Amino acid sequence: MQIQQIVLTVLTLASMGFFFWSVLQIFRFVSLGKPSYDPVDNFGWRIGSLLKDFFGQISVVREPSGWGHFFIFWGFLVLGMATIEMFVRGYYPDFNWGILLGHSVESTLNTVFDFFGFAVIVAIIIGLIRGFIIKPDRLSKLRGYLGGKLDALLILGMILTLMVSMFVTHGYMIKTEGALAGFTPVSDFFARFVSGNSDGILPFGYYVAWWIHNLVILSFTAYIPHSKHVHLIGAGPNIFLRRRNDDRKRGVLKKIEFDEVDFEAEDSTLGVSKIEDFAWPQLLDLYACTECGRCQDNCPAYHAGKELNPALLIHNLKEYLDEKASWVLSGKEQQNGKQLIGDVVSEDVIWACTTCGACVEHCPVFIEHVDTLQDMRRYLTMDRANIPEEVAKTLENMENIGNPWGLPQQNRTTWTEGLDIPLMRDKKEVEYLYWVGCAAALDTKNQNVAKSVVKILKTAGVDFAILGTEESCNGDSARRLGQEYLFQMMAENNIQTLNKYKFKKIITACPHCFNCIGNEYKQLAGDYEVIHHSELIAELIESGKIKPKKNIDKRVTYHDACYLGRHNGIYDAPRTVVASVANGEVVEMKRSREKGLCCGAGGGLMWMNEEADKRVNLVRFGDVEESKAELVATACPFCNIMLDDARKMKGKEDEIEVKDIAELVAEAL
Repeated sequence: MQIQQIVLTVLTLASMGFFFWSVLQIFRFVSLGKPSYDPVDNFGWRIGSLLKDFFGQISVVREPSGWGHFFIFWGFLVLGMATIEMFVRGYYPDFNWGILLGHSVESTLNTVFDFFGFAVIVAIIIGLIRGFIIKPDRLSKLRGYLGGKLDALLILGMILTLMVSMFVTHGYMIKTEGALAGFTPVSDFFARFVSGNSDGILPFGYYVAWWIHNLVILSFTAYIPHSKHVHLIGAGPNIFLRRRNDDRKRGVLKKIEFDEVDFEAEDSTLGVSKIEDFAWPQLLDLYACTECGRCQDNCPAYHAGKELNPALLIHNLKEYLDEKASWVLSGKEQQNGKQLIGDVVSEDVIWACTTCGACVEHCPVFIEHVDTLQDMRRYLTMDRANIPEEVAKTLENMENIGNPWGLPQQNRTTWTEGLDIPLMRDKKEVEYLYWVGCAAALDTKNQNVAKSVVKILKTAGVDFAILGTEESCNGDSARRLGQEYLFQMMAENNIQTLNKYKFKKIITACPHCFNCIGNEYKQLAGDYEVIHHSELIAELIESGKIKPKKNIDKRVTYHDACYLGRHNGIYDAPRTVVASVANGEVVEMKRSREKGLCCGAGGGLMWMNEEADKRVNLVRFGDVEESKAELVATACPFCNIMLDDARKMKGKEDEIEVKDIAELVAEAL
């Protein structure tokens, strides 16, 4: 064996050994987590997801900037075969893929290598220009928070060096051995600039380029697990093992099985207070992050200037896991004494999340930021009772009175006076049970929404009834504020009430009621078909049972409610309803549908005080103003309240109206 081969073998074993040791460490760190809440089954679906979202990069190219990553990723995979060919030539100088696979395959491969090599170089140059010269707001701010400019530059530089050194070696081979099989214009171009004779003897320059290529690939392999590109290791498994929407929808939080909690155990906690209390999929999330900044770019709390940055959250948790896991696995006490809540993740960050799901929606590797924040919020609320004063009051109202407003139960039916609305206790059986919800029953502005829904149902001849004073809050806010025990208690009481009566469907104008009763009550054996009022109204219009007039001449825009749109995929029905009454122009805000910005009320933040200059609803209302709309249509009572408040704060009462879609239709009948 020649000295070159000995050196190459030693370096390869060292690089690969360090790589696999590092991957094993990551596996051990992730294994510290608790068992997964969601089942890991249906492997056919998981393989399909891996092919589509990891290899196909479908979730990456949803944004135009993702195409650069697509070509770098696939270029790296495809050119792996070129690297293997170059590596084997260190032992067998005449080796090429044609020897094993035939001349036609060799020609095809050389053509593919040439194309992808050039595509990767172009993508790298664009990436360098975009990241270090143009500096889009998302990347420049993210790197300002995380650091990593040098790391990104090093990785891109390594990949660029790999591509150039490959083309240089090809150039030398063309110069000395003749044209490569296949169509290789880029390699031919490089051949013009290298020296050599057509005697088949490769010159010294070839070996320099060859060694550079192999040394870079071996260095890159060893460096990956310790760089921002660790997602090359974590992203694939994270996509393969992720939560299936069929098992647990995005808007459904994990259920705590209280009867399985050992409250006598010394280390027993409700929620998460230590990094190792997270489930292992949540720890795997930390190694899947690509640091693309899409979660940051779509987070309403971040845009409002709050402390929460989803990308920084995941980055900080990973750094902490890397640090603490080493101590845990060695059985030693952690030296610096850093605590998860307080030192790594502040309470302000935990309470800033509106659970809108925008971070999860736009993450190309399906990181579950919301679950992670909710688990820590549960610890603060249930285990430590460390909650803001207004949250404590809200939870007290829900527990003692049955609604977050703290208003008497008999007030639930004051809006019905003079409307002759049937009650379930009288009818016993109906087609639709109209779940009014706390907001529509008790909030003055939203009571008109309830009246509008009733007018529509009566006009269409729908068989319906309400629960009246038997209705109680569904518990959504309690759950999102971290009080899981109270949520389950309220849900079980409501399920008992609902099960007394016969009905085909539940209709509600509140997306939070819709999601909670329709999706989360199933965890407690409350299985009901729930439809949102936008769906029923659209159906009634399309069937001709109601015929609203096109009486709105104003410029109209529709605001997507998070728990209707992102969490449950209902985007078209409300727009159908708006179009049925709009006689003027209907416009989309710059952030709409999947990119719609939260109103700021989700996650229980409806009941929390916000700093005047950090209100999410003001940011969202800025989108309304930018659209030049004169009327904002909503399909959620919380959105209705938040946008109306923002309208008043900005002094736009005389310029912009805020109304629910049911109000628009009722006025047009």
